[in-house]
Amino acid sequence: MAAPSVSVANTGAFSQLISHDYKKVFFDEYKRYPELYKAVANISKMDSAYEREGELIGFGALQKIGEGQPIPSDNLLQGNAKTIYPEDFALQFQVSANMWDDDQKGHVKKAFQELSKAAAYTKELKFWDLLNSGFVTTVRVGSDSAALFSAHTYPGGYGSFSNYAASAGSLSMTTLQAARLSFGKMTNSRAIPIPMEPQILVIPPELEATAEKLIKSKYNPENANQQYNPFNGMQYLVVPYLTSTTAWFLLGGKMDHDLRFIVRKALALESTDDFDTRTAKFRAVMRMVTDFIRWQGTYGNAGA
Repeated sequence: MAAPSVSVANTGAFSQLISHDYKKVFFDEYKRYPELYKAVANISKMDSAYEREGELIGFGALQKIGEGQPIPSDNLLQGNAKTIYPEDFALQFQVSANMWDDDQKGHVKKAFQELSKAAAYTKELKFWDLLNSGFVTTVRVGSDSAALFSAHTYPGGYGSFSNYAASAGSLSMTTLQAARLSFGKMTNSRAIPIPMEPQILVIPPELEATAEKLIKSKYNPENANQQYNPFNGMQYLVVPYLTSTTAWFLLGGKMDHDLRFIVRKALALESTDDFDTRTAKFRAVMRMVTDFIRWQGTYGNAGA
């Protein structure tokens, strides 16, 4: 495969920056969102080329026996396993010596700052893709080889559990209650009920008004009988990086879900000068991965 071409910023391409005629050249002066992924992600460090995790499944209930009968036996069960590999992300910027010297606005010298912004944006895109691609198996799967939001079959024939809305629907009191009920019925790999409580509703900007009505109302906003609203006070997080305008998600606390942001090599911003061409080079490099192994503590509705 041929190496990608690398362009060099030069005076011919940036006439606005070398001319005295422009009082101002607007350069990305917008505010940026804070690091939203940190509100949800389980952040950790990877100290090797990969991480591999497996599962050991314990026992079920004791069995009733009659007087003098032998005690039945059970076995521990080795469950599924998964290996996670980090991915490399990088971007560079090159500028000629003349462009560096002749830049009247000082924007070219902000290369590091802009590369840092690009890295922050990449982190958000990669983490929230856990939800964006959570209904398909073409991007990533858990240890059970299933999508994050799907029907999960337990090893050893202990049944299955679905942590998604089979009939996707708009965010409403009815669909939110169905999601909460699913949360409360979650089980481990032996199909034993486990205590799970949704902590945060993750939504795109298009659903913010609906979420605020459903969650901040003291009484059920869809019922005129002043029924108590069981979702009053639940947290919700508006995420502009979600690709669907109708999909919404419920997540447990960080100790309950397994949505991971794993850092193999933290962001490194580096610069150098090329002696022969007098070109200044700037680059941003990081090595990370966003992934999951277990699906418990999550619920997805693809919306309508």
